[in-house]
Amino acid sequence: MKKIVWLGPCLVLFGLISCSNPQVIILTSQEETLRNEVQIKADSTLWTNELEPERLLSTINSNIKTSEKAFNSPQMFSTIKELQPAVYPEIKGLESLDCTAMNTSLLSTMDKFCQQLCKGTDNLKDFFFEDYMFNYVFFKNDLNLLFKEPQKDEDLFDRYLICRAFENENLTQVPVRFYKQKEHIDLSVYLTYHNGYKITQIDIDSQFNGWGNTNGESKKETTGQ
Repeated sequence: MKKIVWLGPCLVLFGLISCSNPQVIILTSQEETLRNEVQIKADSTLWTNELEPERLLSTINSNIKTSEKAFNSPQMFSTIKELQPAVYPEIKGLESLDCTAMNTSLLSTMDKFCQQLCKGTDNLKDFFFEDYMFNYVFFKNDLNLLFKEPQKDEDLFDRYLICRAFENENLTQVPVRFYKQKEHIDLSVYLTYHNGYKITQIDIDSQFNGWGNTNGESKKETTGQ
């Protein structure tokens, strides 16, 4: 009778173990099937090459520096230059030197006028509007009060700077600075458009009292008068 009692639990335990084994086999089969499906999809997928494969094997932190090689190409310098706005120097007592938005015809006229004035005041007639030719005479006389005409093979000015123009519907003002060694003189050139830009008037900037120094101070200011 005892044998029958012990045999019953053994049969129940054996049945439970037998029933559990197929479940383990089924789970293992499912895992293998999923692994195989993932591998098949990975093998059939077209992958691109890594951009920086060496970085995939290294530890990346927030303080990582950009490779110095990335800045050695002309294309990189060109891209950086295009992204940065142009920087123009500022000179005391002078308007902005940014002429990028200036009318090209106006800028060309002013450039030719300044080149001619650097040589002297005798050949400026063609730059003036015929109805204002008297202002050319006044301008020439005013300059003669400040200095003499240059001798042969000499220049009146060494160089010049054209500033950003002030324009309205009928009149345009262009500030210009002319240099003679360490001194300078500032002019305001007024132009109108009539079959091209023509000068109507030129004013000598009175704040410099004639000649000024390159630091933007007039002789009157530097002498304390």
